[in-house]
Amino acid sequence: MELYRQPEVHRRRWWLLAVLSLGLALVIMSIAGVNVALASLQRDLGVGLSVLQWINNAYTITFGGLLLSAGALGDRYGRKGAFEVGLVIFGGAALLGGVSGSAAVLLVSRALMGLGAAFIMPATLSITTNMFSPRERSKAIAIWAGVAGAGGALGPLVTGVLITGWWFIPPGGWELAFLYNVPIAGVILVAAAVWVPRSSDPEAARLDPAGAITSLVALSALLFGIIEGPERGWSSPLVVAGLIVALVVGAAFVAWERRAPQPMLPLSLFSQRRFTVGAGVNTMAFLVLIGFWFLLVLYVQFALDYSPLQAGLATLPDALGGILVAPLTPRLVSRFGASRVMGVGFGVLTLSFSLLSLADATTGYGFLAAPITLAGVGLSLTTIPATNDIMASTPLAKAGVGSAVNDATREIGAALGIATLGTLSTVIYRRTVDLAGLPGSVADAASDSPGAALEIATGLAAEDELTGAQLDAVATEVATAFSRAFAFSMLAAALISVACGLWVLLARRDSPARPSRQAATSAVVNGHDTGAGGRQGT
Repeated sequence: MELYRQPEVHRRRWWLLAVLSLGLALVIMSIAGVNVALASLQRDLGVGLSVLQWINNAYTITFGGLLLSAGALGDRYGRKGAFEVGLVIFGGAALLGGVSGSAAVLLVSRALMGLGAAFIMPATLSITTNMFSPRERSKAIAIWAGVAGAGGALGPLVTGVLITGWWFIPPGGWELAFLYNVPIAGVILVAAAVWVPRSSDPEAARLDPAGAITSLVALSALLFGIIEGPERGWSSPLVVAGLIVALVVGAAFVAWERRAPQPMLPLSLFSQRRFTVGAGVNTMAFLVLIGFWFLLVLYVQFALDYSPLQAGLATLPDALGGILVAPLTPRLVSRFGASRVMGVGFGVLTLSFSLLSLADATTGYGFLAAPITLAGVGLSLTTIPATNDIMASTPLAKAGVGSAVNDATREIGAALGIATLGTLSTVIYRRTVDLAGLPGSVADAASDSPGAALEIATGLAAEDELTGAQLDAVATEVATAFSRAFAFSMLAAALISVACGLWVLLARRDSPARPSRQAATSAVVNGHDTGAGGRQGT
């Protein structure tokens, strides 16, 4: 019997959604939350921007690369068990990161947290999809997607409070960005063990280890090439080798999935335009949004001299905008169609990033608040219809796989966003920063990393090797150069967003009032109806 038909599950469905959403929020908050700690981490460990990007990407690469395998394991052996295993791994890895004192251990911790998250996130959506009837499903998915969007903005706020201190909370180090996850994961684990129902795929398809390995290798090699290209040079043998491996292994993954008897990722799903466009929208929306979040917290700290707490508070309007719009999105989709709503969402993102491209080292928060809010609105308008399209195109028994595809597109986009926009900002910063006339050690450090430049300059000033005027000059030049890098990166994000908006309007035309007979038939076969958000068309 389907979960939503069980009286006990039906009575507790909204409480269960709250438990699952808390697990989802924990995973998403860890993507962007650690960004606020990067400046402190860079000062304590003495690492450059490239290493900071890898601390982020160690999480997202493992997360995105293993999502499909973890989703398949949940379908086969039980989604509740996958959720619980993920919480144990995630909490243990967060503890390891919090007590580590080196970048190497921190990278291992972030990778293990990504492994745990890969089990948690698809389980939350697949269980949610099975708990709600077809007529309530789109509303539940909207809440799920809204929590996912809000978590990305709330993560920096929580981390900022813990690092800076506020009211009765004493200030702490960057380690708290990891340690706060441990007790929360424990509470969620207990609640899940007591209340979350069991569900799995009755057909119990076999696993696909070859698909899991090739997908992880291809993605890792691609991101290595993108991140290390500016560091080593695009003609570097390692960079070229990484990109070639990504291309070859990626092609092998596609070829294997096409002929595998029970593929990890059934490529037939992509023959449905609704599924394909939904996956593409998720990928591109998270590419620009996660890249934006990554750079925003660095910009307000390095250029505007915000504390970690102030940096976290700066992202709050993003969460508020997304939360306010999320409940309205299913009704907008039902009235206007998914393609129009997603197209408008990308238009809102274009406006947001265009405004942010005007920011400089003297910009006040009064100007920043509006485009940050618009970013949250755009995220809800794009990803909620996209998530619903993916899940509505997937058979209910395969909800774990559908959820994993949805989550994988988000994480792939997140990793690519940090890699591409982060790399772009690094290149622009290094090419524009100008500290001629200052001591060579300061100039060299500033050309590599703004955080290291400020730290070294402050140390030299304390030893009277740098005058106060020279220290101010370093701070001003670093702020100006990084502001310029941020502005150019936001302009690139705006161009990507407008291109995506045009693509989704052309690729997925729908009629919200009269869905096609084929769409209606597919919805019934897959365990969905055409009401309450199921009328997006085909």
